[in-house]
Amino acid sequence: MTSPPVLVVVRTRDPHRQAEALRAALGLTLRGSRVEVAIETSGEVDAALATPLARRAADTLRSFGHPVGALSDDALAAALARAGRVEVWT
Repeated sequence: MTSPPVLVVVRTRDPHRQAEALRAALGLTLRGSRVEVAIETSGEVDAALATPLARRAADTLRSFGHPVGALSDDALAAALARAGRVEVWT
C-alpha cells in the first residue's frame, strides 16, 4: 500500500516564497514522498508562476508524475481528504 501524498498549498504571490514552496515540494519527492501541489491563482497556473525557477520546479514535478495545478474548492477539499500531511506556503 502506498502512503498518502503530501499536499503542498501555495498561497503566496511573492516570487521568492513561491519558488521556495515548489522547490520544497521537489525536495519531498527526493525522500520518496508523493506530493500534490495546489497553487492559488485567478487564472492559468503556468502564467501565475512568478519566476523561471518556479516554472522549472513545477515542470520537474509534473515530469515525475506529481500533479501541480490550481484547484477548485471541491478539488481542494478532495486533495485535503486524501493527503497524509499538508504544507501551506503563504
